[in-house]
Amino acid sequence: METDDFRACLISMGYDLGEAEFARIMALVDPNGSGVVTFQAFVDFMTRETGESDTSEQVVASFRILAADKPYILVDELRRELPPEQAEYCISRMPPYKGPDAVPGALDYAAFSTALYGESDL
Repeated sequence: METDDFRACLISMGYDLGEAEFARIMALVDPNGSGVVTFQAFVDFMTRETGESDTSEQVVASFRILAADKPYILVDELRRELPPEQAEYCISRMPPYKGPDAVPGALDYAAFSTALYGESDL
C-alpha cells in the first residue's frame, strides 16, 4: 500500500501520528524508502505493536485494507500482495464470498479469519 494509505490506516486505528513518529514507523515498514508498505511489512508491524494479542478482527482489518474496503478479496489481489506460499494457502482455504455484491471469484476473508481463530466451523 502507498505511504498515504498506510498513514490513513494507522490514524483510523487510533494512532496519534506526528511527522517524527510516522517517520520512525516508516523506517520500520519501508527500510529501503520505496514509498510502499508491503502486506508482510504491515502484518509484521501490527504483530509487534499488538504483541501476541492478534484477533480475528485484526486479521479481517488487514484483509479489508488489501481488498480496498470491499467485503471480499480476489485471487489476484492476494497473489499481488502476499508472498506466493501465503497467497496460495489463503486461496486454497478461503470460502467463496456469497454476499449480495459478490463478483465471480470473490473470496470470504472474514469467514477465513474467524476460522483461523477457532471462531467458526470452516
